[in-house]
Amino acid sequence: MKFGIWFEPEMISPDSDLYRAHPDWAIAIPKRPGTESRQQFVLDLSRPEVVDCIYDQVVSVLRSANIEYVKWDMNRQLTNIGSYGLAADRQGELCHRYVLAVYQMQDRLTKEFPHLLLENCSGGGARFDPGMLYFSPQIWCSDDTDAIERLEIQEGTAFIYPLSTMGAHVSDCPNHALGRVTPFETRGIVALAGTFGYELDVTKIPAQDRDMIPAQVAMYHKFNDLIREGDYYRIASYAQNHRYDCWQVVRADKKQALVTFVQVLNQVNFKSRRIVLKGLDADKQYQVVFENDDSVEDRVYSGDTLMKAGLLIPRPWGDFKARLISLTEV
Repeated sequence: MKFGIWFEPEMISPDSDLYRAHPDWAIAIPKRPGTESRQQFVLDLSRPEVVDCIYDQVVSVLRSANIEYVKWDMNRQLTNIGSYGLAADRQGELCHRYVLAVYQMQDRLTKEFPHLLLENCSGGGARFDPGMLYFSPQIWCSDDTDAIERLEIQEGTAFIYPLSTMGAHVSDCPNHALGRVTPFETRGIVALAGTFGYELDVTKIPAQDRDMIPAQVAMYHKFNDLIREGDYYRIASYAQNHRYDCWQVVRADKKQALVTFVQVLNQVNFKSRRIVLKGLDADKQYQVVFENDDSVEDRVYSGDTLMKAGLLIPRPWGDFKARLISLTEV
């Protein structure tokens, strides 16, 4: 493991020496009281003196130790949009100037620390944009880590951005936001469609879940290059059909593919779900392996068959069940 740090440099607490010394450094409509959220105000990064002050504080920490990872968080929205540093007829420029200042700070940061892995956070903070990805190769999609909620979050993100950019973790259950209980296996498979990691106390989870971690990590290493570099195809959308979700990643040379199927809600009176794959070579033969279901026999199908007739997924028993299916040219 390597040492990383998580900070939130754009926010300021009213109960701080910096705010007491410079209350006008917080975003606020002049001569009106600001609005606290999470016991914070947002610093006015349209002002160069504020940017320099915050940057100096950040780099003083990074220079103090061998820190190789930074998660740059933004945990509250911008409100009371106004600046004590801008003239009355320039107040409308604040948001644009603010974003440019964030880019500027991260540009300085990555140049001074070129080996630093910077992760921006989060999609909920409107940070998922190409400008941010210029400085950080991954962005945390959302603090909503529930695997079922993540299906829609990650589907929408993946239509624009590569899977390799999406921060995705296995979190604890019952989920902290919803109280939903999802199988540990399913949580791992959903997180695999992103940067993959864990955010839980492994000493406090059930032993049967903890015992799955080595196999999940091995699965990540087995398919990481394919997920990071392959072409992404959407097969089915739980957000639309309200039953199941399915996506596929195909290697550029079409010799390998990975299909993820998540049965969100079980359904009576059916034995299997037919999914029609995409992006394969019609003339190639593929060995199909259900990676996490030993009850399904390995088969060989042509790419043409899989893209026209489809592949049958035996119905998993219960809700929130996932299947990971690999295809390899033979």
